[in-house]
Amino acid sequence: MKNLFLGFGCVLLLIACNNSVQEEKSTASSLVDSIQLADNQYCFESANMNDSVQLQLDQVGMEVSGELIYAIKGKDRNVGTVQGEWLGDTLLLDYLFQSEGALSSRQLAFLKTDSLLLEGYGASEEKEGKMKFSNRAELKFGAGIRLRKVDCKAAGSSIAPPPVSGGGAAGAGSEGQGSEVLYMFRWELKELNGTALDVVKGPQFFLLFSPGQVGRVSGKSGCNRLSGSFELLDKQGMKFGALASTKMACPEMELEAAFLKALAEINQWKILDNQLILMKDGANLAIFQSVTVK
Repeated sequence: MKNLFLGFGCVLLLIACNNSVQEEKSTASSLVDSIQLADNQYCFESANMNDSVQLQLDQVGMEVSGELIYAIKGKDRNVGTVQGEWLGDTLLLDYLFQSEGALSSRQLAFLKTDSLLLEGYGASEEKEGKMKFSNRAELKFGAGIRLRKVDCKAAGSSIAPPPVSGGGAAGAGSEGQGSEVLYMFRWELKELNGTALDVVKGPQFFLLFSPGQVGRVSGKSGCNRLSGSFELLDKQGMKFGALASTKMACPEMELEAAFLKALAEINQWKILDNQLILMKDGANLAIFQSVTVK
């Protein structure tokens, strides 16, 4: 009888442990789904009429990407892209920008208060070719640029950029451009698997790249936003890592599925005439037009 009770107790313990494991799995799954389902776009503009600053952010989970323009009175105009994440009420960004024809990178921080973003200031130092804050704990907020949240449809004269002229068919009579150009533009899809897309009336497909030992990529795949990693390899090789995507359901999802499938298969890249060509074993899968910010 003692052995019977002991065996029954072990069974109950196993059931309880199994339920605990299942609950942990369910919680983890729900967390991943809630992060992937986040689908937000935010726009901010300078609250100081003497300066013009425009920030557009796409958010997936706690990660953000987007475009940023600084036009500060008495300073060079900076135009570029941002990648980063929310750390509580603090937005930490890497800003890759063009100023007087040169490409630079520096770290930015903003503190969120109600509908405002307050830029943080503090000592910076160069680390791995980028300007980074020396000690983020010593940043001061509120004394400088203040950005107010605005409706993205009404933001500025448009943070949405115009296309740069590509000058003819991709690859016609041009030498390839270096990887620095990859980070200078937003790349809008114009052709997929040999079929031209209607970039004006059709759904929006674009990619933004940020450099690093393992680079970051973000963008939009027609209906949903995406973010993830990529690597540039020897001999013009490229490989995309796992991509996180929102899960909105839209009409004509077949094109989005084909786009994501192409990204998974890509192993080569080149830029010709300001057009990005992504390939698999030498065959063109996707062609993008470079787009710059006004």
